[in-house]
Amino acid sequence: MALYLISGDLTRAGILFAIAAITDAVDGWIARRWDIITTFGRLMDPVADKLLVGTAVALLWWTGLLPGWFALVVAVREGFVLAASVWARARGHADELHPGRFGKAGNAVQMLLVALILLPLPPAIKSPLLLQALMIAATFLTIVSAVRYAQRWKRARNETAS
Repeated sequence: MALYLISGDLTRAGILFAIAAITDAVDGWIARRWDIITTFGRLMDPVADKLLVGTAVALLWWTGLLPGWFALVVAVREGFVLAASVWARARGHADELHPGRFGKAGNAVQMLLVALILLPLPPAIKSPLLLQALMIAATFLTIVSAVRYAQRWKRARNETAS
């Protein structure tokens, strides 16, 4: 996806991104539905999500298709979550820092936004107003999820200190 995006082939980048996003959602649904959640999946699924969305957002900013402020909000939140996760895992508190519903919703809106930007869709579907609304919604959810994650991280740190 990244190579297609860098080379300017937005359609192929969009198709690969959409396939990755859909398979991620289906994989998560299957794992929860049949209770086949593994330690490996719990660790790698968020990493894969961050790589997919983070790479797409960074490259869309680099190519001028997303504003820098949006890419910065996403990058800061993901950097914080990554640092907190590493800290929590090293201290045996990984379960306390599971993804919350705001983080999941924010990730879904980010994925939808990226897919709409990349895919060759009719202007009625890809309207600037809709893209702006999705950016605002994704920003709100990203910030709220970061605050909630920070609260859970602080609780985990306080319990470790006790």
